[in-house]
Amino acid sequence: MRGLHIFIFLATLLDLALAQVDLSHVLIKIPKCTQLCSLKVLGPARCPLTDLPNCLCMNTTLQEELATCVLGSCNFTDQVVSTTIAQNEICEGVSQPSRSTEIIRDVIIIASVTFPVVLLRFLSRSIVTHRIWWDDWMIGIAAVLMVPMVVIPILNAQRGFGKHFWDVPPQNVTLLRKLYYVSQLLYVVVQNLAKISILFLYLRIFVNPRFRLYTKIVMGWAFCHTFAFLMADAFQCVPVRAVWDTTIDAKCINLQTLIYAGAGFSIVEDFIIMLLPISELRSLKLDLRKRIVLFFMFALGSFACITSMVRLKYIISYSNSVDLTWANVDIVIWSILETFMAVICASLVCIRPLLVKYLPVIFPVTEVSESRGSDMKSPSWSRRLSLKASSKLRNENGIELLSDDDEARVGLRDNKSNMTAPLRVAQKPLPNLGSNIVPRLLKDPALGTGKLTTPTARIASEP
Repeated sequence: MRGLHIFIFLATLLDLALAQVDLSHVLIKIPKCTQLCSLKVLGPARCPLTDLPNCLCMNTTLQEELATCVLGSCNFTDQVVSTTIAQNEICEGVSQPSRSTEIIRDVIIIASVTFPVVLLRFLSRSIVTHRIWWDDWMIGIAAVLMVPMVVIPILNAQRGFGKHFWDVPPQNVTLLRKLYYVSQLLYVVVQNLAKISILFLYLRIFVNPRFRLYTKIVMGWAFCHTFAFLMADAFQCVPVRAVWDTTIDAKCINLQTLIYAGAGFSIVEDFIIMLLPISELRSLKLDLRKRIVLFFMFALGSFACITSMVRLKYIISYSNSVDLTWANVDIVIWSILETFMAVICASLVCIRPLLVKYLPVIFPVTEVSESRGSDMKSPSWSRRLSLKASSKLRNENGIELLSDDDEARVGLRDNKSNMTAPLRVAQKPLPNLGSNIVPRLLKDPALGTGKLTTPTARIASEP
């Protein structure tokens, strides 16, 4: 038994001696700049060279201090050599923390919700309204660009994004930088296309001249903002190649300042777009329940605004971190969630005609009086005739909404300009309808044929 203890003791000494020889052989290959950083960081931490796998490779804080020193002291070639030695020889076999799986999972979940919503939007256009509008084109372009926004994070995660940057294989660094650069450009374009789509939606619904002017001003700002930030991101370094190739001399802007500015503008724009139609919606004659539902539909954009704020929180939290492949995980996930939620919010309202058509029990047709403050219970034939004629003139002031269920015939509109007086309608010659005028029999699938109804303006089944 005593001989066994002696054997174990001698074996342990032999292992330590071999470890010292192996580590000494490894440390000789480390660049001088990294050796100086090792002395500077490992000395105060009392991390002996004979125990680097335990005291260094298991300590994230110590690795970050050493990696930060190497980044500031060594050129790119020496950084690659040092990282390769650390990963393949010193810390070989030590488990590396990784959030790569989290990125892949979250991106797939977000995409699996967003793309079906976009598909339903275009099904609604195809089956119910049979027309594609400018807001649909904006979402269509955004949906195409969203595909690489899903693919790029998954590719990055498979190549080391989500790990601490000192654990990322050096041969993948350039590709990660390129893909991250492309994702920045896609984020700017898709995010603003969703907002512009909502503004086009407002122009298609409301005909109030003042409201339309305000909407066009906001839209003009959105186009200018998109172009300005897209150019700033695209040419953040001159030459552009310096974005992913740190070995060349270049002039680069302060990217962190640009990110702060973009996030701030985005949040302000979200609030403006969300609050813009409130005055128009409040003027509609609706009961409380329908008013709440309507406000909820148009306030869906508030969730995208919340995601923008959460994203800004992470940007501020990790602004000084050098561990970008780890710290930027939350920023990337919330950036994708922000842009995809904006697309969802811009599409949900437009799905309603499809729901009204196939689920009329759950989503019934809602009627809104076309006049504000006037009694429409017993309209005269002349007033109905004026309303009918004025509705034909609406294409001069707004875009007509089409729907098989007639719910979007006139849409959600401010009819003050169309309802001012029959005099403006009378200025245009009307056909001779004869002396025997009877109330029009509305053939409405939601109301049933053969029922006399007053002319109504309905909440757009799809705006």
